[in-house]
Amino acid sequence: MNYLKAAAGALAIMASSGMIADFDVSVWDDDIYVTVWSADEQSDTKLRKDVAAMLQGVDESRVFVNRDGVISV
Repeated sequence: MNYLKAAAGALAIMASSGMIADFDVSVWDDDIYVTVWSADEQSDTKLRKDVAAMLQGVDESRVFVNRDGVISV
């Protein structure tokens, strides 16, 4: 649970810096899944890589990008 709070804190910093517009963190079967809303025209692949790099233990395949209601996996 502490890691979940740390992940949410890191994502909040990313949101306040303008890297992402918003985020949602979910846990399913002890795995953390992250949905981020893009703040700019950065490619989905780059944004997924950047978010996964900031969140130790969250694989890039568990980061989803929501752009105008369309979720990229």
